[in-house]
Amino acid sequence: MMVIPADDLLKRLNCLTEQNVQGQTMYVRNYQKAYIDQIDLRFVSGAIAGKFEKAGFPPLEDFEQALKTAQDDAIRDDIREVQTDAITQVINQVRPDVILELSYILQKGGMTNRLTFSLVAKDSYTSKVIATIANPGMQTAETDVPTLLVEQVENNLKNFTDAIVRHAADVRKNGRTIRLLVSVDGNADFDLEDDCGTTGEQFIDIIMNSVEAHRKKDSETPNGGNTTTGKRMQISNIRIDYVDPVKNRGISARDWVRDVAKEVEKACKVKVKNVSQGIGEGRIILGN
Repeated sequence: MMVIPADDLLKRLNCLTEQNVQGQTMYVRNYQKAYIDQIDLRFVSGAIAGKFEKAGFPPLEDFEQALKTAQDDAIRDDIREVQTDAITQVINQVRPDVILELSYILQKGGMTNRLTFSLVAKDSYTSKVIATIANPGMQTAETDVPTLLVEQVENNLKNFTDAIVRHAADVRKNGRTIRLLVSVDGNADFDLEDDCGTTGEQFIDIIMNSVEAHRKKDSETPNGGNTTTGKRMQISNIRIDYVDPVKNRGISARDWVRDVAKEVEKACKVKVKNVSQGIGEGRIILGN
């Protein structure tokens, strides 16, 4: 697991900015600035990590340290390829099962202060919320944010960690959940509803068959496979193995997509480019 500053906290610290790229809004997160400007952020994150370790969890990954070894990619020239920002790079490198999004603000008053905070556990592959600890406005005379937050986390830790443990058990038993986006290059002379090579089947069916063949054994059938334009399709709720038995590490969507891409390329005699970036979202582009 890994504690990261939530977007609303970054926004309050002026560390979240918008950029328009070919009509699409992209968010740029300056985590390094947040750790510098919000001096207690480092201590709060460390204290929360300590509570989880005492509760029996493996040591949490240090997000700030991981940031120091990752560099932001420039905005992609091709909008079809999602911009890889700092958080995506770190998650790809560390591959945590769960991320803990932290947000808080202490509003100081005359005799009492008001602390608003939330700690949200999310599946790092799907961003699905697993558990939440939140207080919309706790009145207190205390001014030390780390002390206040750790106390609240400790008071609510059992239900929070129980939910995380249940989620982890499901993932280990049933596999991780990812989705696959498939698009056709704008210069290609075919679309997904055309026949794939000499197979007599549409690209859509060949791709779905490959996804079915490589999903986790006995897992539920993925959703999707339809296309409204012939140039794009999305397949969701794909369950894949929890870990790579050879490398003994979590399998990312990019790892899993490789075999699907190879099969489609071989069957249809087209070029298939694996442009997956996030660990929970596979993406391939078909072209001539």
